[in-house]
Amino acid sequence: MAVLLQACVIAPGMKMQEPAEVEEGQVVRVQPITLDLLNQLDAARKTQVRQVVEEFTAESQAYIIGVGDVLQITVWDHPELTIPAGSFRDAETSGQQVGDDGYLYYPYVGMVKAAGMNIAAMRDILTDRISAYIQDPQLDVRVVAFRSKRIYVVGEVNSPGVLPLTDVPVTIADAISLSGGLTAGAHKSGVNVSRDGKVYEIDLKALYDHADASQNLMLQAGDIVNVLDRSQQKVFLMGEVRNPSSVEIQNGYLSLAGALGEVGGISQTTANPSAIYVVRGSDKNNPEIFNLDAQYATGMLLAERFELQAQDVIFVDAAGVSQWNRVISQLLPSLSVIGIVDNVTR
Repeated sequence: MAVLLQACVIAPGMKMQEPAEVEEGQVVRVQPITLDLLNQLDAARKTQVRQVVEEFTAESQAYIIGVGDVLQITVWDHPELTIPAGSFRDAETSGQQVGDDGYLYYPYVGMVKAAGMNIAAMRDILTDRISAYIQDPQLDVRVVAFRSKRIYVVGEVNSPGVLPLTDVPVTIADAISLSGGLTAGAHKSGVNVSRDGKVYEIDLKALYDHADASQNLMLQAGDIVNVLDRSQQKVFLMGEVRNPSSVEIQNGYLSLAGALGEVGGISQTTANPSAIYVVRGSDKNNPEIFNLDAQYATGMLLAERFELQAQDVIFVDAAGVSQWNRVISQLLPSLSVIGIVDNVTR
């Protein structure tokens, strides 16, 4: 009989323990959800946002000519130099293209290294060299085809593709707009920009919904803008809730209180309101567990301020009496069988 009792006591229900040993030598401690913790999390998020903004912030610079760009070079009062191919050809077709070696050819001047120079420097070099053949030349240079620098926009936009980077600075909002805007399945807070092997998380919700211009960051050549979809933007509710299921993060924000409300709240008869846990394991090497004590109304106020992240797991532990009831419910059938067998043996 004692063996049966031991087996049944450990069978029902899941329990959260503190500290929890996830892997050998790795201990994860449970952090109580308090006002101080909420302020710390908010400060950490603002610091992360500020760091991204600082890394992206750059002074507007003159366009740098690159391989493949087509230049139109105009020498006033000398049409034979400006349009040698005839006046019926467009500027892009009749212009001078920068070759793969970074050089372009121009009459009287010869080969000139154009790649890596801005327009003003290019104009000065051409003016200096052609002045040996033309007295006081009036010369102008402009890019008529931008082919050397590109931005890539992928994911949940209506027209993903490649955008040329011109002499007009392009921001993230510009790139998304030029790509047809966001689709219905786009996750506003899930816009990533890849640059030089590093991925930056951008909060476009703050830009679109709260006019936070700091999130409308300027892009540079080679950037990849990836607008994520909402399919992975879910949290999972388990344990003593009325309807254990997953809840989607709508429009970029979901609080702990909101998630619990979506599944009907915690069970009033079996749940332990002081043992509501949020398991956050986005970093498998450094998972986090938060504990909300909702025995009092102040606990739900904290839950309303606690912002969830995608893939968070919310687990509501069972009350002690519920654990005991489950033990008894599993023991009773066994006790009945034992009683029948005992009567038969007599």
